[in-house]
Amino acid sequence: MANAPVAQNSDSGHSVTNVAPYFHSMKLVVGALCVLLFCAGCSVRRATLNDVLTPEQVSFIRVGQTTIRELADHIGAPDEVTESDFGGVALYYWSDTKSAALDFGSIPRLFFGPFVPTMTLTKTGITPEQLQVVFDPQWTVRAYGFSRKSTDEPIIWFWPF
Repeated sequence: MANAPVAQNSDSGHSVTNVAPYFHSMKLVVGALCVLLFCAGCSVRRATLNDVLTPEQVSFIRVGQTTIRELADHIGAPDEVTESDFGGVALYYWSDTKSAALDFGSIPRLFFGPFVPTMTLTKTGITPEQLQVVFDPQWTVRAYGFSRKSTDEPIIWFWPF
């Protein structure tokens, strides 16, 4: 307190310390603690399934010329191969899932122990995508395409508001 400004009270002759800077510092400390406690229940997760395939990666495919072996050599083995009325179908899947949550029970849990229930507000965005390649009976590409290309909005929203 040696650096605090001192004012003289003319009535009693006592010195008065200006405490405004200390209240400002206390507000900052309390505010920082509140933010830290609020963030104690925050979580952000991202899960990716398989590598993303882009149109540039499959631009080598020539309908009527590219075989399943050439396809596997360039972009890897398909995740699934099935039969359809048109011939064999190779499916390549990938997904990018993002999740954010805020657990309001984490703050009381710090003070009252592990018996406080979880009160979580969560948002999850799931964007499943796939490349479909249709083959003729000789396993030469007949057609191919993406069933869903990435957009800004996921297919499934787990968010109530």
